[in-house]
Order: sequence, then C-alpha cells, then structure tokens
Amino acid sequence: MKYILLAYTDRAGWESFDYTGPEFQAMCDFYEQLGKELTESGEMVATEGLAEPSLTRTVRRSETGPVAVDGPYAEAKEVLASFAIIDVASHDRALAIAARIVDAIGDAVEVRPIGGDPQAER
Repeated sequence: MKYILLAYTDRAGWESFDYTGPEFQAMCDFYEQLGKELTESGEMVATEGLAEPSLTRTVRRSETGPVAVDGPYAEAKEVLASFAIIDVASHDRALAIAARIVDAIGDAVEVRPIGGDPQAER
C-alpha cells in the first residue's frame, strides 16, 4: 500500500537554521542513506524537500472563482518541509519508517495512506 509521509518542521527553526553547518550535513546524510535503503528494498516511490515556505500559495474557492492567497500564515507554528511517497507492505511499516525520521531529525511526520480503501488497516 502507498503512503505519503509529510514532514513538518518548526517555522522558527526553518528561518534560523544554519544550512552550512554540520547539523544540516548530518540531516542530508541521514536522508540520503534512508533513501538508498528504501530504494534498494523497492519501497521508495518519490521524495522531495520543499522550498522556502514564504513562497507557498493556497488556491481557494471564492464567490468570484478560484483565488490564490498567500500562505503559510504567520500564526503557523510548523511548516511542511518535505514529503516522501513509499509503497510498503503494511501500515506498521510506514509508521516505522516515519519513526526513524522523527528519531533522527526531530520533525513531526504525518503518515497518510494514498488511495485505496480509506478504512483499511486503521
């Protein structure tokens, strides 16, 4: 079954993080190794880090038609930092992968099934 893993990070941390330091390199190394492992096991479908949150826009319905609004909003404490799509044998396996990311990086990871039966493996 396919799952999307949505990694959220602290907005203040995103804005103040040192992307030239060893902590950032360690995060990159972790994600590179995890990606290789999941590719070799056939579980990786796709993964991407996301760009600066201030570039985000949300398209919403309005009385005059779809409208793009700025986002994320200042009150947001977390921002979506990356996503991965995995194809794993079980919900437990998806949760185990997410737990590894949380343990190594510290971000919150939302695990959501893609398609299929929304009631499956609850």
